[in-house]
Amino acid sequence: MLASKYLLHVNSYGAPVRRASAAPWRGGVVTRSSNGFVKSGQVALASPVSSGAQDIKQQLTTELEGLDRGIFGVPAAKKARILALISELEQHNAQPAPTSDLDLVQGDWRLMYSTITITGAKRTKLGLREFVKLGEFTQHIDTANRLAVNRIEFSVSGLSSLRGSLTIRANYSVASPQRVDISYLDSALTPAQLQKIFEANLDLLLSIFNPEGHLDITYLDPQPAAPGAWRVGRDNKGNVFLLQRP
Repeated sequence: MLASKYLLHVNSYGAPVRRASAAPWRGGVVTRSSNGFVKSGQVALASPVSSGAQDIKQQLTTELEGLDRGIFGVPAAKKARILALISELEQHNAQPAPTSDLDLVQGDWRLMYSTITITGAKRTKLGLREFVKLGEFTQHIDTANRLAVNRIEFSVSGLSSLRGSLTIRANYSVASPQRVDISYLDSALTPAQLQKIFEANLDLLLSIFNPEGHLDITYLDPQPAAPGAWRVGRDNKGNVFLLQRP
């Protein structure tokens, strides 16, 4: 299990942390023929993009309504439509060699959709059926330090003041014109009360969101720094990520 690679310690986040003993985010290129801070249900569209890409985005926006980023599963037919539309969008990729200038992805992104899911027994163990609610999923890319910071927000029902997050930090290095290899650094749950809620299943939580492996950037808008720009990534585990700029 991925979780066996973690050691618990405390870092500058002020809460217990898990550190990897050796966890490279390794990886290969996905070749296909055929990832903003907006509230759920609201999607801004970056401009300019081709009319074809714009049409696909509009269709994806409709398909993604009410899905909570897909984290709790999506009906098979709808998932197939979403993935087909993402594949079509990738054919309009305006940045075929994004890693040649990673400043294109510098800054903040928000997750719109992912094929990572928390369902069945996993959802029950983590309390996500009842009292623990998921908030935003965000990513900050710091190209100067080759650092990616993923943040998942949580709130606890009945404890209105208890809100917190799981933060996962990782380094990355360029592996190919499309691909970055990623090395896990550490993770932290804040505040400490959230750590107590998840401590019995912390390894499970980390195994779901651990970014070990590699990531291929398969779509970027023509102006990827613009508000509302879209990005698509695919990792070595077969997961797909659709993200948007603030």
